Amino acid sequence: MNNINNMKVEGLSFTYPNDDAMILKEINLEVRGGDFVCLLGQSGCGKSTLLRLLAGLEIASTGKIEMNGQRITGAGLDRGVVFQDYGLFPWMTAGENITLALEQKFPKMSKQEMKQTAIETLKRVGLEDDVFSKLPKELSGGMKQRCAIARVLCINPPVLLMDEPFGALDAVTRARLQDMLLELWASGDRQKIVFFVTHDVDEALLLANRILVLGQRPSHIIYECSIPEEKKPTRQTQFEDPYILNLRNQLIKSINSDVASRVA
Repeated sequence: MNNINNMKVEGLSFTYPNDDAMILKEINLEVRGGDFVCLLGQSGCGKSTLLRLLAGLEIASTGKIEMNGQRITGAGLDRGVVFQDYGLFPWMTAGENITLALEQKFPKMSKQEMKQTAIETLKRVGLEDDVFSKLPKELSGGMKQRCAIARVLCINPPVLLMDEPFGALDAVTRARLQDMLLELWASGDRQKIVFFVTHDVDEALLLANRILVLGQRPSHIIYECSIPEEKKPTRQTQFEDPYILNLRNQLIKSINSDVASRVA
C-alpha cells in the first residue's frame, strides 16, 4: 500500500499579501490515488486558488499541504497543471511546448526520443503527427487544449490538476474532450489523483468519483459526496438515473442554499 499516492490538506487558509479578505478558511481534505475529485462552487469562491495551492504556485497563509508525507512548498514535476487558457508558449510549436516539459522531467532523454514521445502523446489525445510542427495560433481551441493535456500526460505526473480546462470550448468540443479524458483515465494508471475545477454540476457528475462543493468566501467545503464505481453515470444515463438525479439536486441545493444564506 505504500506505493499509493496520497495528498493531505490540513487547516488550510489563504489570504493574498496586503489584503485582509480571506479567500479560503480551514480546508481539510485527504485524497488517495485513484480519486478523480471535482471542485464545484460559484465563480470567485476560491476553486482556482485551491488548485494553485495544490500546485505549489501559491503558499498557504496557515495550514499545510502534503504529498506522500512531504510538505509542498513550491511547484514540482509530480504535479501537472492544465489551465483554461491552455498555457502554451505562442512562439513555440506544439511539439516544442511538449518537449520542453520532457526536458525538465527527463534531462537525459535524447531529442529524437523526446520527439517520438511527444508525437505518441499527441496521438493519445486524438491529434495527428503534423500538429507537432504547428504554432498554437494555427490550432483551434480544442486542439490547443489537447496539446496542453498531452504536455502534462507525457511527463506522467502522479497528480493532475485541471482548472476549468474545457470551460472556454463549444459544447461539442467540450463533450469530446470530456470523453477523451474519461477514456485516458480508464486506460491509464488508476493510481493517479485528478483535481478538476468546474462550476458545471453535470460535468462534475460525469467525470468525478468525488465531488467537493466550496462555499462563498471565506470558502470552506460545504458539501462532499462520493460516487461508487457501479453508480458512475454515462452521457446516456446521467439524466435518467434516479440516483444521479437525486445527487444532482443535492449538489445544486447546497450551492444555492449557500448563496441564499449570504444575501438574506
